[in-house]
Amino acid sequence: MRRFPRFEIEPAAAVMLVSLLLTDRSHLALAALLAAAVHEAGHLVLARVLRVPVRSLRFHMLGAGLVPGGRLLGYGEEFLLCAAGPLFSLLFAALPAPFWGRSEFAVLLSCASLLLGMLNLLPIRAFDGGRMLACALSARWSPAAADHVLTATSLVFLLLLFATASYFLLRAGDGLSLWCFSMSLFSRFLPALKREDSGE
Repeated sequence: MRRFPRFEIEPAAAVMLVSLLLTDRSHLALAALLAAAVHEAGHLVLARVLRVPVRSLRFHMLGAGLVPGGRLLGYGEEFLLCAAGPLFSLLFAALPAPFWGRSEFAVLLSCASLLLGMLNLLPIRAFDGGRMLACALSARWSPAAADHVLTATSLVFLLLLFATASYFLLRAGDGLSLWCFSMSLFSRFLPALKREDSGE
């Protein structure tokens, strides 16, 4: 029996990560990487507490995720498993607070963890918040009805995310990474929306 989950990373994600770390003079990429590691550690810790077997930890262009294996999860278990990542991120954001006045990296680390936790709580498909919403709705209604609601909330919040990124990009000349991120999410979300419209 494997004690630790298998580590998987898409080649494009590996190239992007190495490029960011090598060219990052402000240490923002390093702070984001550490924040992401803590976030995924939250999922792993709760998976161990709930005795949920984890087959692999998969990294891709838009983030990372656990791949459970061995048994199906109940809605309550999956809800808690999804909530653990954002909870760890929000708690970890407060840890560097005593060093804010002495270290710029401490501020970056807190901001990265806070933003990652809040972003993942958005009710968007494939985000922790989206999966939490799907579990909560599926426990009360049918999975099909929950999926329809999740599709609608995903579209609304993706549009809000895209509008926010566009505003910062046009008005402040910043936010290109957020804009690219929101466009990538759209590219992954639209095929699922088309399948739902066609009744597949």
